[in-house]
Amino acid sequence: MDHRRMESYFDRRAAGYGHLSWHTGYAERLVELAGLTPGMRVLDAATGTGLAALAAARAVGPSGQVVGVDISAAMLQEADRLCTASGLTNVSYVKADATALDGFDDEAFDVVLCCAGMLYLPASTAFAAWHRVLKPGGLVCFSAMRAGFPRAARVFRECAADFGLALTDPMAEVGTEESSRAAVARAGFVYERAVPDVIALPPRNAADLWRGHVANPNYTEVASLSAEETAAFEARYLARVSELLNEPDAFDLPVMYFYARKPGQAGRREPRQPGHDRRIPRTP
Repeated sequence: MDHRRMESYFDRRAAGYGHLSWHTGYAERLVELAGLTPGMRVLDAATGTGLAALAAARAVGPSGQVVGVDISAAMLQEADRLCTASGLTNVSYVKADATALDGFDDEAFDVVLCCAGMLYLPASTAFAAWHRVLKPGGLVCFSAMRAGFPRAARVFRECAADFGLALTDPMAEVGTEESSRAAVARAGFVYERAVPDVIALPPRNAADLWRGHVANPNYTEVASLSAEETAAFEARYLARVSELLNEPDAFDLPVMYFYARKPGQAGRREPRQPGHDRRIPRTP
């Protein structure tokens, strides 16, 4: 994962990200299904503008704590603004890599959330980090698009193949229930359940979709094309996706809310290794 490219990408998107109503509903549904209870300590990985963090903070109440982490400073600035407007005081944000969490103590959290972030995270690395910071018996919860969706992105990858680019579906690792179950099992989690849903994305025109895909940090290979090849690729994509957008379900997004648990009983901790003293970082 190119952290600088990813950070720059989300810095550019930050201003309008939290205002998309489907993002809010998506985050709130993930938290609702998690069954959080008062007093829990929750990590929101790849928090973005903090939509899931705010929903979690309301669920765990004043006796609980929510920490949101993200690599994008602009996203965290927007998260801080939304948090201040909400009046919640049990949320803090930390600029950190959600797939490393080096500044966080082992077994520090009851729950790790990740809403929509799996599209941009290497699953195996992320799950290993989340397993480490969860207490025994702790819950990991993430949302994921189904593999092959959104359909406009699938068309983009198909068109790219015509120009010799093998673009990987970023949901290949966790985009089905079977692949998610296998991925969390490899990280040491025990599967609990997967809840399917369909989100109706807001309509977009073909030109906007093209610009979004070209800028997507998952598709860096596109930059290897010449100007002439890129122009031909764009023309082909616009023609194909324009036909797709006339279909009634063009913007339907099948998703899954996935829940798995770290084995063990809450409250049991392994002895700390000498010199190991990581804590939950707090913002000033």
